Formats: sequence, C-alpha cells, structure tokens
Amino acid sequence: MVFGSNHINGIESFWAYAKLRLSRFKGLPKHTFYLHLKETEFRFNNRREDIYKRLLKLLTERPIE
Repeated sequence: MVFGSNHINGIESFWAYAKLRLSRFKGLPKHTFYLHLKETEFRFNNRREDIYKRLLKLLTERPIE
C-alpha cells in the first residue's frame, strides 16, 4: 500500500542500508545509538549528493557555536 511518496519498499531499503552501515561498528554504546541512526538517516536521504558539499553548505548556513 502506498501513502503519498512513502512506500514499504522505501522503509525496507532504509533498514537494509542501516543494518549494513551500523554492522561495521561491531556494536555501539546504547547512549550513542540514536546519533548513529540519525547520521545513517541523513546519509540515506542524501545518498545521491556529495555529502561533503552538503555538510559544508549546512555548516555555512548554520555554523556550530
């Protein structure tokens, strides 16, 4: 079933990507798992872009203080 642009295959695709990416760490501390998952989400959503250029643009617009 499709709701707008969301589709079950997209969710399965993300989790396959996340499991592959996070398995490289051979375990994560529980308190940092959320941050790793959010980074994986960012990388998945921007996988067709040059992430380095994307991060530079974001940091230029909103610098870390």
